[in-house]
Amino acid sequence: MAQDGRNRGHDWEGYIRVPEDGTYNFTIQIDDNGYLEINGEKVAELTGSHSSTSVSGSKELKKGFHYAKLHHENLAVPEEIAPYPNAEEFVPKMGDSELEFWEIDAPKNLWNIANAQRLLGCYNVVDYPTMTTDDVWNYIGGWLNDSHVSGDANYINSCALRLSIALSSYGIDLNGAPGANNIGAKGNSQALGGKKHVIISAAQMAVYLRILLGAPDYPDDGENGYNTPQAGDIIVFGDSLHVGMCSGNNIGVGSFISGPVWLLQRSTLDD
Repeated sequence: MAQDGRNRGHDWEGYIRVPEDGTYNFTIQIDDNGYLEINGEKVAELTGSHSSTSVSGSKELKKGFHYAKLHHENLAVPEEIAPYPNAEEFVPKMGDSELEFWEIDAPKNLWNIANAQRLLGCYNVVDYPTMTTDDVWNYIGGWLNDSHVSGDANYINSCALRLSIALSSYGIDLNGAPGANNIGAKGNSQALGGKKHVIISAAQMAVYLRILLGAPDYPDDGENGYNTPQAGDIIVFGDSLHVGMCSGNNIGVGSFISGPVWLLQRSTLDD
């Protein structure tokens, strides 16, 4: 390429596909400088002015798609050697193969990171590693706990109650929501941030999630659904069997994923 007295900058962005969990090596062959960034972290970078120089870096990645950016800067040829052509080279590789960008239909973040993390923090107070089923019913107290202790079949499972407590303490009032129950005078309203209503049915909570969050981002966690969770993801899920929420790298917080999935937040997507 002939020299024209200008620096040339190029940027690309997209998703790289990682076939299996592991540590992957990335290389970029550059003239003059540039970098590869994955999930917001620079993996390989070369600064300054270089002629056909290689730089490498490695990163541990989970199976799935990861957001990546490439930047290449081809500096103008100095005036003293201006008659010579300005070479331009930028070859990124993953292992021994040229790096391939995928254009995928990635969902948008439903909530910003601060709000998503705050809701997850509210859920962590009553999540599965923190409280047993009996503990959660006892935490809300009142007639609801009495019904659970008596063995009433409608007050056995706790998944919808856990999510109700999280949503309420976050600041969402469930009064008027499908299947909402008033906890009564003896119920622990402090657990709900001063509110008085909870949903105890998984099926009715699943209906409410569609009201609150809209259509789900994934049909389930199967092959065509949310099957490549990433650290930093914050998701909500639910159907008539089970509802809950968790982070992408700690599904056990919500026991297990069931039904449609809403992606509240993924750090590599724009807010």
